[in-house]
Formats: sequence, C-alpha cells, structure tokens
Amino acid sequence: MLRPILLLAFLALLILYFRQPPTDSSPILPKVVKTSVKQQQLPKNGRTVAVGDLHSDLAQTLAVLRLANVIDADSNWSGGHDTLVQTGDIVDRGPDTIAIYNLFDKLRKQAKEAGGKVVNIYGNHEVMNLGGDLRYVTEEDYASFGGRQKRKEAWDVKTGWLGQQIYNNFNITHIQNGHTVFTHGDMEPEWARLGVDTLNLLSREAIWRSDFRHAPIFQGSGNRSHATQENGMEETCKNVDAVKKALGVNRLISGHTPQYRTGKILSICNGGYMVIDVGISKYYGGHLAALEIIENDDGSQSVYALYPGGKRLV
Repeated sequence: MLRPILLLAFLALLILYFRQPPTDSSPILPKVVKTSVKQQQLPKNGRTVAVGDLHSDLAQTLAVLRLANVIDADSNWSGGHDTLVQTGDIVDRGPDTIAIYNLFDKLRKQAKEAGGKVVNIYGNHEVMNLGGDLRYVTEEDYASFGGRQKRKEAWDVKTGWLGQQIYNNFNITHIQNGHTVFTHGDMEPEWARLGVDTLNLLSREAIWRSDFRHAPIFQGSGNRSHATQENGMEETCKNVDAVKKALGVNRLISGHTPQYRTGKILSICNGGYMVIDVGISKYYGGHLAALEIIENDDGSQSVYALYPGGKRLV
C-alpha cells in the first residue's frame, strides 16, 4: 500500500507530466466528469443515499437498493430527485458483474430523466480489473462474458464496452452538495489538499494511459488508515478533521473495509467519518444497509443508517 507522502509525490509528478505539450500520438482524452459543487445542486426534497461494496452479487444489490427505496419491484428507478452514490467494488468475488454494471447504467439514465442522479466511485477492484489484475474473478464471471479473452476485450478502457462504460461514468471521489465527500478507500489530508477535481483528473489520465501504478487507488488493499484507526482514535480524528477542513465538508464516507462482523455502518469522530461497506454480498455475509442523508431547512443534514429493521440516526 502506498503511503500518503509517496502518493503525494506520485501525484505531483503526474501534474508535471501531464502539463507537458502532447505529442502527435497522444490520445484525445474523454471529457472529465466534473465534481464541482455548483454542478451538483439538487432540489431540497432529494435525499442522498449511499451503498457500499457489492462484489458481483445481483440479488443482494437489488435488495439493498430496494431497502434504500431508489428502485421499484421491476428494478427501475423510483428515487425521484434523490442522488444514489455507490462507493465502488461492484466487481469480483461473485458471478453477476455484467448484470450489476448494466443495472447502474440503466439507473443513471432513468434517474437523470426523473431529476435525480446516480454517482459511481472507482473501487480498487475496478482499477484492478482495468489493469489486468484478475485474482478475484470467478469462473462464473468469466463464463458470463463468453470466456477469458472476451472478458479481457470487454474491460479495455479504450475499446471495450464495459471499460468505456466505467471510464465515462466513474470518478475516484465525489463531493455531494458541498457537505459530504465520498471515496472508496480513506481520503488522506495530502490528497484532499489537491482538491477532488485534480484527484479525478489525475486518476482518469493514469487509467486512460494504463499507468495504473500512479492511480490513487491502485494496488489491491487501498487505504484503510481511518477505518482501522491504525494510529489510534485521536490521531485518526485529527486526520479526518484535516480532510474535512481542506475540502470544506462535514463528513467523509468510505467503503472498502467490510464491517461484516457487525453488519452495521461504522461511525466515528462524532459522525465525521463513516464506513458503509457492511458486507452486502453473500461472500461477506449478506448484510443489508444503506446510508441516507436528509437536507434540513437550516442547511444542516440528518444522517441515518437504513437497515431491514428500520432506520437509525448516526
């Protein structure tokens, strides 16, 4: 796992590299998916709902989206003006990769037509598959693509139908309505100071050029420093506060670190940091939970954990 200071150095090198004049052979990069706050203002009656890692389990994916009340019995968008954020790792460990990516592609279009929005975040498993690291792909998954070669072709970021779908619609991080930052792994202060647009741009360019060593989420385990409180709770919350200050947000939301022992959303630092990977897929126990953020008239937010037994303030 790359440490924050090394990652910052890599990102600085990337900035210098990509500012060099392009050669005639340089590709024309697709337009960056912007994440600036001004472009994300939604009607006040729209909720923000977030779900964590899904790992190719369609049945559990549909169950958690219905729990969050953003799809109906026919798996069509029913969230109206809501925003749905999925924090990555749709792929690996299960058989339903194609079905889930196509579901989100459909929901993105339906939500837009209804005045809502679907936001997808890169997980480390998306980046691993784009980079050819297939250690967690199941035989059922290979078969669903028609074999290993066809799967490889589908994941090509420049020519493959799934690689292009992911590249054109996913970002490494997202700020929702100015108050909540979503990532897959944990956001460090050094990264936050670069800003979300810079992080998204650098990640997209690195992925487009197959330079996966410099993508901020590359190499397997990702970052879990907040989730594991590896330096103790006090230091963890100091880092969380530094990220919040750098980005001007109220809270950090991550996936990546499965809370499969409890099946519950982890909330620490007085609600300043939460982990929403509760082990939704059957591989991790089949726990159902989603996060719900309600916009209050005074500009504050109320945050709830949604469980099959009801919702709880967190």
